[in-house]
Amino acid sequence: MGRAEIKRFRRASEEVAAFLRPRLDGKTRIKVVSHTDADGIASAAILARCLYSYNVPFTVKLWRPPSDDDIAQLGAENYGLYIFLDQGSGQLDAINKYLLARDKEVIIIDHHPGQLLEHPKLSCLNPHNCGLSGSTDVSASGAVFSVVEQLDLRFRSLISLAIVGAIGDRQEMSSGFTGVNDTLLKRSVDLGLVRERDGLRMTRRSLVPAVECLRTSIRPYLLGLSNNLSSCRSLLDSLGISHSSLISELGAEMERRLADAIFSKVGAQAAKEEFRQALWGTILTTANEDLVGPKELGEYAALIDACGNMKKPEIGFALAVGDGSYQIDALGLLSNYHERMLRALEWLVDKLASFKLAANFRYIYAGKDVDSAILGEMISLAIESALIPADQPVVGMADTAEGHVKISARVAPSLIGMGVNLGQAIARAATAVGGYGGGHDVSAAARIPRDRLDDFVRELDSAMSRGGL
Repeated sequence: MGRAEIKRFRRASEEVAAFLRPRLDGKTRIKVVSHTDADGIASAAILARCLYSYNVPFTVKLWRPPSDDDIAQLGAENYGLYIFLDQGSGQLDAINKYLLARDKEVIIIDHHPGQLLEHPKLSCLNPHNCGLSGSTDVSASGAVFSVVEQLDLRFRSLISLAIVGAIGDRQEMSSGFTGVNDTLLKRSVDLGLVRERDGLRMTRRSLVPAVECLRTSIRPYLLGLSNNLSSCRSLLDSLGISHSSLISELGAEMERRLADAIFSKVGAQAAKEEFRQALWGTILTTANEDLVGPKELGEYAALIDACGNMKKPEIGFALAVGDGSYQIDALGLLSNYHERMLRALEWLVDKLASFKLAANFRYIYAGKDVDSAILGEMISLAIESALIPADQPVVGMADTAEGHVKISARVAPSLIGMGVNLGQAIARAATAVGGYGGGHDVSAAARIPRDRLDDFVRELDSAMSRGGL
């Protein structure tokens, strides 16, 4: 990946902008369909702010990746243009059948791998079509920003939301961003829209008192501290830090001392590079007053992501488009989400011995003990917190209310480029047992019949032994 691929991506974004521009005359009714995670919410907010400024009639639907039936229902609605964000690449057959074939126009701005389709009423922007990685080089929100910036430079201030989406999708590596993300960050710093400094990267560091920030820490999860109030109080007392102070306001020297004390407290966990990188690193702060809510972009990503995870993505979206009246609601959802994840991670710590080893991955079946909706995030947090060895992909399995088994698979950043494509492997294994799934090379999900769980494990091991192909 180099400058040539980034130039191809820029040209592709110009083509999508050229397709969209004449539809902004107020005569075309637009339906925006976006995902419910931080990247999807940020993507929808960037585009909504753009469309609103043109006084275009539009509606936004925050949704899981749509099924064929979902897209058929969309096709029956009275819209001339449908814009899919952070999804769509995996649903092109249905989009062709139910939208394009009905003379609807479609734009897809996505970063997931998928099919290719040439159609005069379809315009697509996907980094995979430009030689870039949708897992690391650019998120959907970065792609949406790249399009709206081509429409008018007045949208340049929305670059902070593009970075929020990339952070939410865990595209920030230990060495920083790559590809388009790196370009966007450097430009935002040069423009004075984002500032960088090192510090403790704990979520809610500027939102709640230090003792509560420590107690509810999930990214990373702190062994001996997370959900242990007395231990958190003792640690702060030993450093002379007030329980009610904010970590973001401690000052560089005291913040470093607190980090060292945490490293000492968690023991062997601190020796793992994944944990050290999760706890301490670059803090990005916006200088843009248009972004309503936390000024630290990592916190902002966590806030709107929590809204999606708590099934209230519309609250995160309202905040991201600038409605400050929803900030208290969003902060409450973030607090509830942390408590929920604390319980899930405590369960996982207690069940570490229950992980099983296949030849090419380790896995655990949670049954109904863990909500399938947060299974993938629990696995991601466990890897980042060095609770699980990062030498192989990790697969979690949990029962759903519909009687299926939800599969969530993750791989540590250190294994990227080792030849395994989780998305392809999960899709192949799920299809083989009568289910469905897919995703990125570093994260994937599936749903399978409950009685085919053992068969799925065998199929996945076989698919991974072939690199997922």
